[in-house]
Amino acid sequence: MRTASLGLVGLVSLVGLMLGAACNSQNGAGSSKAGAGGSTHGSTSNGTTTSSSAGGDAFVVQEWGTYTSVQASDGHALGGVHHVDEALPTWVHQRNLTDPQNYFFEALPEEPLQQLETPVLYFWSAEPREVPVDVSFPQGIVGEWFPDATTFSPAIAEGGGPSQLTAIANGSMTWKLSVDPGIPPSSYLAVSPDEIWAPSRNVASTPVKYQAPGSAITESEQFLFYRGLGTFSPDVHVVADLGGTLHVENASADPIDKVFLLRATPTGGAIEELPAIAAGSEDTVTAPTNLQSVDAYKSDARTKLKSALVGTGLNADVAQAMVDTWTRSWFGNEGMRVLYLAPRKWTDGWLPTTVTPAPSTYVRTLVGRIEVITPEEENALVSTLHTNASTNAPMDLSTLGRFAEPRLRRAREMLTSSGDQAYADQQIAAAHAKP
Repeated sequence: MRTASLGLVGLVSLVGLMLGAACNSQNGAGSSKAGAGGSTHGSTSNGTTTSSSAGGDAFVVQEWGTYTSVQASDGHALGGVHHVDEALPTWVHQRNLTDPQNYFFEALPEEPLQQLETPVLYFWSAEPREVPVDVSFPQGIVGEWFPDATTFSPAIAEGGGPSQLTAIANGSMTWKLSVDPGIPPSSYLAVSPDEIWAPSRNVASTPVKYQAPGSAITESEQFLFYRGLGTFSPDVHVVADLGGTLHVENASADPIDKVFLLRATPTGGAIEELPAIAAGSEDTVTAPTNLQSVDAYKSDARTKLKSALVGTGLNADVAQAMVDTWTRSWFGNEGMRVLYLAPRKWTDGWLPTTVTPAPSTYVRTLVGRIEVITPEEENALVSTLHTNASTNAPMDLSTLGRFAEPRLRRAREMLTSSGDQAYADQQIAAAHAKP
């Protein structure tokens, strides 16, 4: 149990949760809009009833999430991807309640290659039912989740002792939820409309709740959420040449049906849907140079991604919730990236999940995100590090964005002088320590 393993920190968190719930009951949770459809069943917003409505004994589950890596120009994944992009509400449960430095892990025994971001599970049931959910993460560990879990592993060190983590592997979570159309959205904990948490509530699914044995506190929400870090490495690589040519390689044994190339700058952007990439093949493209205005680009990107997500079986409101959640990160952050829809068998292999009772329909949609470092960017950073190393000048790491550490790690691989390498190591250490 989490409260037992966290000791005093867990009690402090519990008190904070009680205060948040009390405040929530006074102000309506700030979610009357977000949860307005929480107990609505029947037709979905895309006009279908086969996979989203829950009449009689039907029980439906839909899940979405994304995983993010940073790749060098030669297509290999880089470490240093533990930095937080979107901060979550303070009442979300975490392995490490005091320090976000390591993506809410108490320690990092090895460098992660993937951020597993926002797997969100929605449920549809016309009748209240108890629903155990078991998630395994063979090549990763969950660091944040809500509602609270009944069990999880690896265990957290007792009493502030040394971390027991030896690898980012063998993670697991178990929830025992009540899925109940009678749960009022007013019982949700408060978030402001502009928080990253809010869009995920805009789905006409059945609310869920968790109450720990012997506790008077109930945590309710529109969905089940978790995220963490992983060491899995999909067989999808983006090799970037000088001049803007990109080779999107699918070295796996499975076709990838939907692939998008995005480029975002402070003044504009572009999204291009690439052809499906067959197993063991690649698609060679040129980075877009004809950019739309920021608003036009984001609108185009949102439309294209939503359509692709609906094509996987997600309801329109579920797909919209995912797009709304990731608009800032997917479409707003400056840089070049590839988004693709992972084959279902990959999701089932990375995150074996059992929902009881077995749903009549269970849709699982993960979006792979590859942040691409171009040769031009690599060379520029190598030059900067070489120049600064001669005078030991400080660097403004904020100019490198969220992925400063993997960018520095790539430049460190390219440096040949021991003095330059030592200076780069200093910058990597500084970047690593930032939340």
